[in-house]
Amino acid sequence: MPEAVIVSALRTPIGTARKGTLRDTSAFDLAHHVVSETAKDLDPTQVDDVILGEGLYGGGVIARHAAITTGLTQVPGLANNRHCAAGQAAVQSAAASVRAGMDRLVIAGGVNSASTSPRARMQVDGEWVDWFPPTHPDSPEAPNLDMSITVGWNAAVKAGVSREEMDAWALRSHRNAIAAIDEGRFKEEIVPIETPHGLFAVDEHPRRDTTMEKLAALKPLHPEIEGFSITAGNACGANDGAAALTIASDELGLPALATVRSWASVGVDPA
Repeated sequence: MPEAVIVSALRTPIGTARKGTLRDTSAFDLAHHVVSETAKDLDPTQVDDVILGEGLYGGGVIARHAAITTGLTQVPGLANNRHCAAGQAAVQSAAASVRAGMDRLVIAGGVNSASTSPRARMQVDGEWVDWFPPTHPDSPEAPNLDMSITVGWNAAVKAGVSREEMDAWALRSHRNAIAAIDEGRFKEEIVPIETPHGLFAVDEHPRRDTTMEKLAALKPLHPEIEGFSITAGNACGANDGAAALTIASDELGLPALATVRSWASVGVDPA
């Protein structure tokens, strides 16, 4: 059985949703950018598929759109949605297909535009809101439950994670990201992108000025739940960006960055 290897990994810089540099760049444009940059180093006749995950699905098969606009007109496209894990699911699908011998080279990755997705900004009772409330009867998310409650909070309660521990972990994450940016650790993987607001080349979501005091001052996302301690500061932020990997069979003999040998996805009981 062939091994599935990662032979390239590229991404856009990560933009802060609704206020950042990518706020006016669509998911289609983000996907096109990383797929086209990835395809530059590939023989287009060898690409078997393009698979992209999109957490905030906006309509159309974004992977096929990226393939066509890149010039891979004879390559099919598959879009999936596992929300935050959509990109991971795309890579899993590509690796499984390569390991099964059905494909030999696949471009796989993920894209998300929390700024422009119609599911991220909708009208509720005549007014525009940033996120369509899951409790609203017209919400496409009505059958689902808020992840911060069903997964984040339940996991925190069961594991006994305190608000202070959450804030400390968040602060550590910001500091590690800033250090990596300053040391140039992300330069090889980032492909700068032209936007209506200029050339964008550096992640903008990590906050240099974050402190434990500032994090502690933030209100919980669901104050109606007693003891709820997940905030905008210790939770993952809403972002814009895209990434693409080249997943290939080791039988092609391409230089490999890593081998994809196994993976797992788990559903957490919301109760």
